[in-house]
Amino acid sequence: MASTVPPVDSPCAPPELHESFTSPIMFFCHSFMSVIIFASFYLSYRALQTLKKQNVFGMSTKILLQSCIINGVVHQATTAFIRFRALYRAIRYFHDPCSIQFSSASCVIEGLLYYHTNLFCSVVCLSLFLDRLASTYIHKFYKSVPKKAAYTFIVIQILIPALILYWVFYDAIYIGYVPLCNYPPKNSNEKFYIVNATRICIFWIIAAASIVHFYQSFKHEKRIIHEKYDTNARYNAFENLLCSRAVCWIICIQAVCLAGTSAIPSIFNIYRGSIPTAWFHGAIAFATGLTYANFFVPIVITFETNRIIRLRRSKIQSLRRQTNDFDYHHDFKTLLESSYKKIHPKTS
Repeated sequence: MASTVPPVDSPCAPPELHESFTSPIMFFCHSFMSVIIFASFYLSYRALQTLKKQNVFGMSTKILLQSCIINGVVHQATTAFIRFRALYRAIRYFHDPCSIQFSSASCVIEGLLYYHTNLFCSVVCLSLFLDRLASTYIHKFYKSVPKKAAYTFIVIQILIPALILYWVFYDAIYIGYVPLCNYPPKNSNEKFYIVNATRICIFWIIAAASIVHFYQSFKHEKRIIHEKYDTNARYNAFENLLCSRAVCWIICIQAVCLAGTSAIPSIFNIYRGSIPTAWFHGAIAFATGLTYANFFVPIVITFETNRIIRLRRSKIQSLRRQTNDFDYHHDFKTLLESSYKKIHPKTS
């Protein structure tokens, strides 16, 4: 999320703040982020088209991934609007420090939208992880209610950020001035910092749990190969492994981008007294983790979808070669049983 820098009561920016926001580094930052944002729009469109055309993920996983991408587009558009306003003011009021800042009251809508989409992204990762757990351990039941489950997750993804933001901002006083509209109101800084720090911890826990789940799926798929003779069971385990790996990659990418960059404002906030203001705001401007995540996640989704298609085709061809010269229901199972007994005679 954004910085925990408090607004100032005067419309006039301090000299070091004005210098920071009119510096070549800040202009480069706005330009660089604009390129990332507009590239992410195209990548998100490609990822949505890929999910729409290819039946790779389960229905619930597919809907959650689509919600993740759409939320990313909304967040990127909000971020672009905030940065374009800041860039416009920096150019127009290059020599006027008393006009370069924004009043907190003028930033309410885009600020809340920015924070909500940011938190929404975190809850999406939790939803994807729980979706994978349900697909693995209560597969039969979960497969019968995929849309209901996905829409329930989406409602939760909307409500949890809304409740958190209500707690953070219900007593906010929108006075003072901020250099960017993603800076929180002055009297909400402490709660904002608590939410940000808590989210970082939870994100790393989810990422670690998703890695563990992927490892368990990998072990399960290997065990199925040795213990099950039914082709459908083998193929379902293989498909579950591929989907778990894709979701694990998506969660870990977001964890690295979000948690990594969110730690920067927290560290700077702790040592703020010994860090120059220009460095502080420059780091904050670049440390927008969700902007990077929304760039990489569509790439991962498209790449993993194409990879799953390729691996599924290879797996199907492998199974067909195994069942090509004998009857599927009888000879195939008998051959596997006899082969398994030769390798593992004690378990026969």
